[in-house]
Amino acid sequence: MSESNEKKWPEDVLERLTGYGERVGKKVGEVVNEFTAWLKAEYSVDNPLSEDPFYLTQWSEQFVIETRNLGGSSGGGRETVTFVGMFIGAETENRDQRANVMERAMSVFKSNRGRAVDEGHIGIVTAKGGEWHVNGQPSGERLQGSDLPWFAFEHNDEILCLLNKQNDSPKPIAPTSISRTIYFLGSAEDSNEIKKWRVNVTGNNMDAPYKQWTACKIQVIEPKEDRDTLYTNRDFVEKVEYTDKWLPETLRRAFSAERLLTDDNMHSEYVDLADLLEAHGERKVIGANGTTYNPVVITKGYISLLNKEPSESTVDPTGRSYRLNITNLGLQSRYGRDSFASSVTVWIPGRMHDEGHPFEYELDGIEGNWTPYAEKTQVIIVGRLRIRPYKDEMLPSIGALGIYVPHKTARPSGGTGNTNLNQFGGDLE
Repeated sequence: MSESNEKKWPEDVLERLTGYGERVGKKVGEVVNEFTAWLKAEYSVDNPLSEDPFYLTQWSEQFVIETRNLGGSSGGGRETVTFVGMFIGAETENRDQRANVMERAMSVFKSNRGRAVDEGHIGIVTAKGGEWHVNGQPSGERLQGSDLPWFAFEHNDEILCLLNKQNDSPKPIAPTSISRTIYFLGSAEDSNEIKKWRVNVTGNNMDAPYKQWTACKIQVIEPKEDRDTLYTNRDFVEKVEYTDKWLPETLRRAFSAERLLTDDNMHSEYVDLADLLEAHGERKVIGANGTTYNPVVITKGYISLLNKEPSESTVDPTGRSYRLNITNLGLQSRYGRDSFASSVTVWIPGRMHDEGHPFEYELDGIEGNWTPYAEKTQVIIVGRLRIRPYKDEMLPSIGALGIYVPHKTARPSGGTGNTNLNQFGGDLE
């Protein structure tokens, strides 16, 4: 970017972009180029300098917030690596990853205001000389009318901010970090160690449509050792490539969803229905505060009960959920065919019902050719495994995150057969 062009940007926009560049170690020209590309991608702005300065100011603040603070997802700013595999499910709720941090910090503040400030939990935000200050120190953020800076929130009659305590000089961070978890079965492109990964997505990526059960390549931040979370850049969904060309032709058949999901020779995520109780004991995680975190597993069974009518739910954001029951020979052999423990309940969230096709399969494997299936159909479930006591027994249940129905073994529901009379042959006159 030339010096003459740089001067044409509104002063407050350049000041914000320059401050952002200093914090992330980038030159102002590089940041302006990123901002220009962001404007084109997000708002179809081809010539920013011809836009109303008022909107440039608003956009620049939004750009800095999105690329630096909301969920740690920057737009192409962090180097990525390629992972290969397939999407197998998604959490139906977006989560604030910073909620617990905020709750703890505010608890300290409410009980001892001075301690919260001195120990770097909470900052007091004030305005002075046209600039926002945190604990009396300038933040580099200019006042913009009555708007609060990106990091501030109101509490009673004060303006506060959450502080990042991981360095010697605490810096303000956004009060929320909203993200959604997408589940991915696969590995790094140069690895053969297939496992289930939690893909953390933010911004527009949270509500983007992801094609499940199909081989693909994704771009993620290289994960830390012994971690199962993959963090992403802001352009994550745009760079998903649905293809199996990275596989040798001889292996593509084995990588189809119905084979890969249940192949315990390729990964250790699959659990037989009859072994769910033992799997819960082995895979649950106990947090430092004693909280039990239920494991996510892959299992398979045959539909023994379909309930397509909604049930009221006090925990589902939609206020409703759905259910189906699955069984298999191992479960029936263990408990007896007529036992209440011979099937496992799968709970289906309202959002999955509305956005997915939990009660349908793709007829003949044709994409988009959704057809209802009947009882006794085989289904593969990806979900969160829970246990509960019932009649002196511990019973497993699953909260569905993904449901795959192999079309080759699906049983069409009544009324979906061929209605063309020509199928019977002969003279129809």
